[in-house]
Amino acid sequence: MLFVCLVAGFFTADIISAEWTYDNQGNWSPSVCIEGPHQSPIALSTSLAEEADFPPFRMDGYWQNMSTILQNNGHSVTIRPNHQKHIPRIHGGGLSGKYKLDHLHFHWKSEHTMEGQRFPLEMHMVHYHEKYSSYQEASDYAAEGGVVVFAVLFYLSPDDVEEFNHVLKAVLHVQKHENQQTELDGFVIKNFIPMDVAGFYRYNGSLTSPGCNEGIIWTVFVHTLPISQAQVDVFRSIRTRHNKPLEENFRELQPLNDRHILIKISPVGVSAGQNLFAGNANVFLVIFISIKYCFSG
Repeated sequence: MLFVCLVAGFFTADIISAEWTYDNQGNWSPSVCIEGPHQSPIALSTSLAEEADFPPFRMDGYWQNMSTILQNNGHSVTIRPNHQKHIPRIHGGGLSGKYKLDHLHFHWKSEHTMEGQRFPLEMHMVHYHEKYSSYQEASDYAAEGGVVVFAVLFYLSPDDVEEFNHVLKAVLHVQKHENQQTELDGFVIKNFIPMDVAGFYRYNGSLTSPGCNEGIIWTVFVHTLPISQAQVDVFRSIRTRHNKPLEENFRELQPLNDRHILIKISPVGVSAGQNLFAGNANVFLVIFISIKYCFSG
């Protein structure tokens, strides 16, 4: 019975503890990981994307202080709600219904690239359609829109980012042993999501680790957030089951094949790959020039 449970978990979970590593990606199983035509991640670029119009996202519960469990599972750092009450939900944005947050996890370096740039960190927020009883059940119906993943990319900042310090203190408690976990209270998801979520890429892909289930609806936000190199290094210090530091945990880019990439252009107008602060700086510059022009006679 234990063997059956382990096999079932292997094919339904995105980030799991099993005998696979990021060093042997060419040997991942099941076969869809190697042969699947709609695998993730992919290279994102405005030149490859078709502009589309989606309604705004509606996020419920993303501002609340959450009690969560942070875990080193040997392949990533995961953060999972510690209770089933007030689970964050998201809808809108062209999604077929409401989706509940199952967990989030991190990749260092980024798995997706934007305009040819690979970022130092990528966060995935994994959600499943609320009509299913669990993420495991929903992943069996991935091809029917059962699972959606939202990705946030982080750029290097010269200074530490305060919001990350709370998380990284918990990471230090689990870094030495695979499957070690600790409580992380006061976690606010919105602190790790760009203020402007109106700009994003949308495409159909897969989970980025075995079992590589296809049919996943991906949303990759155009705006990026900051993190310092010292903070990234804390993630890189966590240990695998072989007691080796997990210095990188990103999957190689996959072929686009016959897929179409859609992009929703934010009204803020910041191009892909720029961060929100840079976008605001451009807005402030336009305002300054306009004011100077108005008062110059």
